[in-house]
Amino acid sequence: MDSEDILKVIRRAKLDAELDIRITEDRSSSLGIERGVFIGGQSDESRDAVIRCLYKKRSSSMRLSLNSAEDLDNGVMKAYKLAKVIGSEDGQSTFSVLKHLNGPSPLSRKIGLIKNSDILSRMLAAKKAISEVQNIYSINISSGYSHTHLCAANSNGINGDWEGSVAFARAGVVAKDGVEQTTGSKEAESLDPYGIDFDEVAVGAASLAKNMLGAKQAPTFKGDLLLSPETSNLLMGELVSAMDGEDILKNRSFLVGKKGQVIASTLVSLREENLLKKSPYNRQFDDELIPTSSKDLVSGGLLQTYLHDIYSAEKMNEKPTGNGFFGQEGSSVDATNVVLKPGKIKTEDLISRIKKGIYLIETGDSPNMSTGDLSAMVMNGYYIESGEIKYPVKETMVGVNMIDLMKNISTLGSEYLGLEGVFTPALIIGGVQVSGK
Repeated sequence: MDSEDILKVIRRAKLDAELDIRITEDRSSSLGIERGVFIGGQSDESRDAVIRCLYKKRSSSMRLSLNSAEDLDNGVMKAYKLAKVIGSEDGQSTFSVLKHLNGPSPLSRKIGLIKNSDILSRMLAAKKAISEVQNIYSINISSGYSHTHLCAANSNGINGDWEGSVAFARAGVVAKDGVEQTTGSKEAESLDPYGIDFDEVAVGAASLAKNMLGAKQAPTFKGDLLLSPETSNLLMGELVSAMDGEDILKNRSFLVGKKGQVIASTLVSLREENLLKKSPYNRQFDDELIPTSSKDLVSGGLLQTYLHDIYSAEKMNEKPTGNGFFGQEGSSVDATNVVLKPGKIKTEDLISRIKKGIYLIETGDSPNMSTGDLSAMVMNGYYIESGEIKYPVKETMVGVNMIDLMKNISTLGSEYLGLEGVFTPALIIGGVQVSGK
């Protein structure tokens, strides 16, 4: 099925209502090694539809699995009846009327040729590359890949088709010395598994785990915080989430009222790039058939825009920004590719610039989205003094507000990491409270 077929379904229904239909076909496969032993693989196929209906200012939305053409026709009628009887009046007034380009898809044709046995061989080779490393206690490696075909259309005659693929590899390693155990993790993404260096992922995780042996609590002080590309990736992703127009509208974001204001250092240039070379997340239109675009999110420290789907744009009297996407739990605002412009200094050279600080490599904590306050436990990290790493750190917290964090960025690294559509370098933040001894 393609978007032209969906248009036929909409026209055949002949309803006195507007319809918006999105169909997603997914094929995915995953493999896993736990404690060095292959635990099996899994392959899945799904074909789901999201149907939205607008009837006299009432709206309904439903998700269903498609097993036959009749399922879609029946789903359309159910969505129509729901809108008439119990439809929400807190919705948008119309669906997309904007033409867009389908454009090139971020698709690797290799996905259809991949053999799980080839991927397993690469995973086992990566395991072997680190299995002889001293103090390594257990090794977990997982890999997966998926192919997605999306087609959508609405009653306004707007339709679009998109295909994409993405693959990942993750490694989690436990190191042990006597009764002490430490962990390290690493992951990578590509259009297909053959674009991922499994050895680099596994060795990186093993090095982190081993280097954390002998960790101790840092002192309590106020100093610099060096974020690894992985940690800055996490926090920039949270910053973009705070630009969600619906969260702004409902006062659930720390960026409420900040549009056009200084929220970051003048060094910060954060952009959305809807078409980025070799990224799996390129799109010419969002899930609401609104054209995507490349745009400044933060420029010279100024917050340039909020991100809108049709609903939040209408409620805030702004234009949709092409950031309306559907997840498993319904509609949401998201971005295609987010890029923090890197600096010119290598990560290891950033360390030499720190008089007293923490190198935060991994944390499992996220900021409070309403206030922006962040209290992050250092899961992997080091204490730095006089430009040198002194020892690995445990039982240490860093506390900072997201706006203060962004405003106090003093230096950006040159090497960046891309995960889940967010591309970031390492960076240094000044004036961060560290709580240890």
